[in-house]
Amino acid sequence: MFENDNDIFRAVSANTEIKQIQLYRHTMRTPENVPYVVDNLWEWKRPDHYPNRRYSAFASPKKEQALSSAGENSIAYRVSLLGEYKLCQLKGNKDLANNKDSKYHPDCNKLRRLLLTKLDQPWIDNDLDEKSDIGRLWIPCLKKEEVDTLFEKADVLRKIRQEIFDSITYWEDVVLIGQEDPIPDKTGEIFFEAFDGYCLSPI
Repeated sequence: MFENDNDIFRAVSANTEIKQIQLYRHTMRTPENVPYVVDNLWEWKRPDHYPNRRYSAFASPKKEQALSSAGENSIAYRVSLLGEYKLCQLKGNKDLANNKDSKYHPDCNKLRRLLLTKLDQPWIDNDLDEKSDIGRLWIPCLKKEEVDTLFEKADVLRKIRQEIFDSITYWEDVVLIGQEDPIPDKTGEIFFEAFDGYCLSPI
């Protein structure tokens, strides 16, 4: 079968049992390639109408790319989304030459460095009790309300809250894709929340 401009592909292990419908995941998944603190900051700034990365499935605009991302002993399938869903793609730009995986986004290094620079050496040298509230930013899968609470609770974080928030650029590089829209980028990582499930069809 030929590929169309709105086709997306997902590769899974050859040992995976492929069900007729892949059901929506109701439990959060910790990020494998993105630092927890960056993932938390991304979720903090995520627009509500964009998919939540923790509940999303990931795909690629090319089957070869999907196979490369999944590793050895994997099989690529064409994805068919059912019913209601949110679908988006990380688009390339002059600052993001490699957009195949969100781990290459500039935020992954920039936000960590900025946060530690603003917290400064005294916080790094503090005892555990003094570090604990701010250190919770590094806990996996915080909800946006929880991140907001941490920035309001700690005096040090409250002072840098707006600067950190304004420095998060990830969602500026992500575009929503409608049901009839073509996939806008030939290489960018795709992720989606398929609330009514999705199907994987052999290629």
